[in-house]
Amino acid sequence: MKLIAYYLPQFHEIPENDEWWGKGFTEWVNVKKARPLFKGHKQPRIPLNDNYYNLLDIRTVQWVTRLLQEYNVYGLCYYHYWFNGKLLLEKPAENLLQNKDINQRFCFCWANARWRKTWTKGNEMLLDQTYGDVDEWKAHVTYLLPFFQDERYIKVDGKPIFVILNLHLIPQGKERFDYYNKVLQENGFPGLELVQSLYRHSRPIADFTNSVTLREPAITHSSLHGILGQALTILRRDKRFNLFKKPIIYKWEKISSRSLEYDASIKASKKIYLGAFKEWDSTSRHGKHGFIITKATPEQFEKYLSGLKNIINQNKNISDIVFFTAWNEWCECCYLEPDTEDGYDYLNVIKKVCK
Repeated sequence: MKLIAYYLPQFHEIPENDEWWGKGFTEWVNVKKARPLFKGHKQPRIPLNDNYYNLLDIRTVQWVTRLLQEYNVYGLCYYHYWFNGKLLLEKPAENLLQNKDINQRFCFCWANARWRKTWTKGNEMLLDQTYGDVDEWKAHVTYLLPFFQDERYIKVDGKPIFVILNLHLIPQGKERFDYYNKVLQENGFPGLELVQSLYRHSRPIADFTNSVTLREPAITHSSLHGILGQALTILRRDKRFNLFKKPIIYKWEKISSRSLEYDASIKASKKIYLGAFKEWDSTSRHGKHGFIITKATPEQFEKYLSGLKNIINQNKNISDIVFFTAWNEWCECCYLEPDTEDGYDYLNVIKKVCK
């Protein structure tokens, strides 16, 4: 089993964040300002040795790469932000591309979502996600091509993996990605390994994709509620309403067991990439309007990963690659990087299970 962890490139300053959130903003700002909201709530989370790193520091990239290799994390899936030709948070991936001596496997997830001030009551639009015609397609695939050509970029049967967070929102999706395939084939690839990210079981699967990945814990969490429950969840997360005293809390055991049950029941004709996680807590961003999935113990986490491994071994349509949420999503407590509370405990579990 090969874990590819999602990687958030938000830990360095950019002019847009300075404008929207204040000079010097990075993801660490929200991490540091988190506070416990009830008895036993573990906030703020503190990286081991106060390692509030800058992703533009090459020593940080080298440190992350050493951890990946030592603890058997196969690679990272960088969130890629492309807004009809405009890039955001692109420097960490570009710096990795230029430093060929850093042996870090990587791929991209196009996080094609609008940027809004969802952390505030106003929900102001910061940057809309729009799409262009063939000229924009050409510009995008031209930008991506040097990454795809890098020998460290993760490929399946020679095809570069490219995950799409919201494939259903892309107009002319088939025509767009047929074009990408054509360009890749002209450059010596057999094509593109286009992976549709699913965060609801009911989401239709596009017929032109090679495969899908089940985004955890979102896909399992969303399956817990009927229409009434979903409406209540949306209401609780709306910051215009101050009716609630604390966030919604879900037990790890319930989410993880439901996830494994579903994964074991899959009968699909397309290739499936499973998802995995160890915890969720978005209160550093959303306060009492966030939600929490309690943290697994290392023993529970090992049992969970071993269960995924068994499912993979028993189903030929399920890939041995698992997309893990996440390597460094500190504001949602989805991280594998060592912290002051658990150190390297969860990385040691991965080292054992994924040996």
